[in-house]
Amino acid sequence: MAKILVAEDESSIRSLWARFLDRWGYEAVLAENGSEALNLSREQKFDVLITDLAMPVMTGQELIYSLKEEQPEIEILVTTGHGTVETAVEMMKAGAFDFLTKPINFSHAEMIIRKCIEALEAKQENVVLRQRNQDLEMINELKEKFIAITSHELRTPVGVMSNLVEILLPQAEKLESPSLFDVMNRTSQQLNEIVDQMHEMSRVYSDKLVLEKEKFPLALALEEVAEEFALVQEKRSQQVSVETEGELELLADRVKFKKVIRELLQNAIKFTPDGGKILVKGYKNGGDLLCEVIDNGTGVADQDKDKIFHLFYEVGDALHHHTSKDGYLGGGMGVGLAVVNDIVSAHDGEVEVLDQPGGGARFVVRFPQENGS
Repeated sequence: MAKILVAEDESSIRSLWARFLDRWGYEAVLAENGSEALNLSREQKFDVLITDLAMPVMTGQELIYSLKEEQPEIEILVTTGHGTVETAVEMMKAGAFDFLTKPINFSHAEMIIRKCIEALEAKQENVVLRQRNQDLEMINELKEKFIAITSHELRTPVGVMSNLVEILLPQAEKLESPSLFDVMNRTSQQLNEIVDQMHEMSRVYSDKLVLEKEKFPLALALEEVAEEFALVQEKRSQQVSVETEGELELLADRVKFKKVIRELLQNAIKFTPDGGKILVKGYKNGGDLLCEVIDNGTGVADQDKDKIFHLFYEVGDALHHHTSKDGYLGGGMGVGLAVVNDIVSAHDGEVEVLDQPGGGARFVVRFPQENGS
């Protein structure tokens, strides 16, 4: 319920204000002059002030100037008689919301007060939204700093540990528990992957995603990435094939392009069951070159399609998360597709996920080519 302070020296008009404001659902507090109203405003919190201009002890003008200085957020309505309209307009320039002429038309007054309350609520909502945005910006800044510092601090010790494991691994057979070294090796590799992903995020956050564009054969780049997963294909009995239409050349950052395809292919492998089929294809469409990674796996639910490219978003229940680079339904940090989106966006391109007829997912990446090349 809005709380309204009425400053009016005529008792009959004060009584009318009290009756009508109560009928409209507002809480009314009455004052006989500007001085009394100012003192009340210092003791209680009011949303709106309705004040006459011509009052004894302290005029409405003096009240408005004092109150706006002390409480700039309060909304003010001025009531004015004949000959003081110009003064009322001056008060609006000083911060009053609107004015009402005497004798007061209370039907019109109700409409003005309602607009005044709506303006006040909108202003308060904007203040809340601004504060929330500031809070979110601060949280985001802290998150960026955490990622940057953590990836930097972890890189050296994780690298040292991985190197030591590699050095000791050939001697593992001579020890009583060689399987422990296999566990250490796999764990150190996982830690390296996590640190690399955090480093990649840090670079994206700090706007250091610099592109070094060059022309290169599309088919060769796709084949090279697919070849990286040869052992995984054999292990999972999956078939990964590459198809391109003609001898296409792509103008892009070659290293980052291969990272895009690598992330999409790894994602397809994880969400395609053993024995599944995955197709990587490239083709030209107008002035764009498009690449698709198509699988016959679990697919992506409609409610997840817009979210999977967001940082840290992962399909599935986090409580049942299990990290794996290539295991079926293996989880990660929810970083890969976010990085894909950032790299593609840096090329002024687009990436989307579509349903594949018969089941599975189809990721489509579009790379615009300068001058239609």
